Amino acid sequence: MVLTGEGSDEILGGYDIFKEVLIRRFWARNPESTWRPSLLQRLYPTLPLSPAKAKFYLETFYKVDLDQTDAYYYSHMQRITTTSKVKSYLTREVREQIGGYDSLQAFAGALPEDFARWHHLSRAQFLEARSLLSGYLLSSQGDRVTAANGVEGRYPFLDHRVVEFAARIPPNYKILGLKEKLVLKKAMSKELPPEILKRVKQPYMAPDSNSFVQPDSPSYVQDLLSEEAVKRTGLFNPHMVEKLKEKCTKLFHAHLSFKDNMSFVGILSTQILVDQFIEGYRPERPLSAQECTVWHDESSTQTDSHRSETGIL
Repeated sequence: MVLTGEGSDEILGGYDIFKEVLIRRFWARNPESTWRPSLLQRLYPTLPLSPAKAKFYLETFYKVDLDQTDAYYYSHMQRITTTSKVKSYLTREVREQIGGYDSLQAFAGALPEDFARWHHLSRAQFLEARSLLSGYLLSSQGDRVTAANGVEGRYPFLDHRVVEFAARIPPNYKILGLKEKLVLKKAMSKELPPEILKRVKQPYMAPDSNSFVQPDSPSYVQDLLSEEAVKRTGLFNPHMVEKLKEKCTKLFHAHLSFKDNMSFVGILSTQILVDQFIEGYRPERPLSAQECTVWHDESSTQTDSHRSETGIL
């Protein structure tokens, strides 16, 4: 059993996306300002770009829809815009089947009635927790990984009393200026060294597409992303997938965009899903009554043996 920190960023304002919304709202009051957007560089000092290119990239990326501050998803607008570009890899037939479905409108239907009156930081925290915390961080990256390796996770920050307490903390005690998780750092100032409390927050980054385009990558990658396999699945444009695969393979040692990495992993994951659970699905044969009895007897014997060894019996 292990204790981990999941939930602390969500409830106490630790993620950069929360500081992004503060900067963008501040910038939106004077869109022509040349120094307000420069605050973004303080969030991402480790971008693998020259200072000039980093400045241009950040200002261009985050200025899109800068004035749409009333949109309920304003804090996550850039993430949503980037994610939606993956749809360009879908075939025309699939896009037609999706039709006019609006995922943003669907998500809006699940918002609390007074959501529009919340502080903008509180709205951003709610969206982050509701969209990613349970299904992604606690499940895909949490329980599935730990349980598969005999480990059980415990999340102290997600104790309902801690969450309820954090919800009552004023926003400026969570983020003051660009100092995140202020109240937690103050509480732990005597326990943690200054180099931990003052260091720049950095996300952990998996190598994404680089994991699957190395010379010794597993053969299923090439098989499932082949033109034949992509055509057979019928979800993605084979020509575009081939171009993406070539780009990721050629530039595996370079810094690929978030869109390219996300598209590659998303397409490969979908191809694996179809291969394992649709095209190649083989349902397991149910155990017979006799096999169930044998399995139960063997399990009981092993349990009794373990209890004997540990002195329980």
